[in-house]
Amino acid sequence: MPLKQDQPTVATKAASLAKRSAMLVGSLPFANEETCMKRALDALGPTLFCLPDGEIGEKTPSFPKGNRIAWVVYAIEKLTQDKSSWQIVKEPIRGADGMAVNYDSFQKLKPRYSPTDMPQHVQLGYDDFFQRSYPIFKRLRQQHKLPDLKFQLGVPTGFAMGFAFASPITWLRYTYAFNTVIAREVNAALAEAGHDVIVQIEVPPELYAAYKLPTPLLKLALLPIQDLLSKITPGAQIGIHLCLGDFHNEALVHPKALGKMVSFSNRLVQEWPSQHKLVYVHYPFAEGMVPPATEASYYAPLKHIQLPVDTRFVAGFVHEKRTLAENRHILNSIEAALGKTVDVASSCGLGRRTPDVAKDLLSLTAQLTQA
Repeated sequence: MPLKQDQPTVATKAASLAKRSAMLVGSLPFANEETCMKRALDALGPTLFCLPDGEIGEKTPSFPKGNRIAWVVYAIEKLTQDKSSWQIVKEPIRGADGMAVNYDSFQKLKPRYSPTDMPQHVQLGYDDFFQRSYPIFKRLRQQHKLPDLKFQLGVPTGFAMGFAFASPITWLRYTYAFNTVIAREVNAALAEAGHDVIVQIEVPPELYAAYKLPTPLLKLALLPIQDLLSKITPGAQIGIHLCLGDFHNEALVHPKALGKMVSFSNRLVQEWPSQHKLVYVHYPFAEGMVPPATEASYYAPLKHIQLPVDTRFVAGFVHEKRTLAENRHILNSIEAALGKTVDVASSCGLGRRTPDVAKDLLSLTAQLTQA
């Protein structure tokens, strides 16, 4: 059953877009989900329009910082544990946090079921973590008197699961099967919370593919996103987190210019399905530990961005290697290129930062919403 569509007034839309808000992409390096949400609300409170749970997951001797600290790695680990459905053909090289030490050190798996049968045998657990965190979110939202705040549920597309496959052909064959699993778990959350949830779709491999493809073939990089969207309950509120990759603070993509990213997001918007609302598009401007450029000319291609009038543009630039003045200069350059006020974020989740650095970035983000 389609979700009931919101009907905001023109005045409400204008007011919401004129105000500079803050957004957190996902992970935070604190003790647990409740602590992450509390620290975020204490630091950013009314500037947030949605709130992730910090994605800590289960802390065990194998994963002392939590098994959800690194995006899709959590889902790959879920597969690895299921020996009846997956054969390990290459063991990972793990670091102290339990995760692979870099992009080349992931485990490689071989499926024991066909793409058609695989969804019956796989549970990634995004709906389970939602069930655990959503009640805490609602309690904290009430305590902070923020009735309009939405819960942010971040998921990859099935294409991201391909990091676990040794064969590119297997990667492509199973992408849409994984989309079926991810959509099933997203839909379970939507069935409970409806428009109280913004589903953030995170697309590092798609953006990586876009940078490798010639512009006329960009549509190929969009196919996994479009397939996932087609399987999500109509009427969902969706955010897109364009991502350069941030595994261990190392980027997967190193763009020399923003033109291809703009073309990618414009093509996504042009083909956006009418059954879903595009709440925001988040652009990353830093590359892991590499801070964003300070030259205003770097941001000039943003003038070509096409977005629906009620879709937020979230600028992911806040970085600890830039001073407050430099961050403000970058913000001004982005807004000058776009010709409008934008929302403020870091380029990716903060779970790979230290707690002290994350606190500083939360404070810096708060200051920049007032710039």
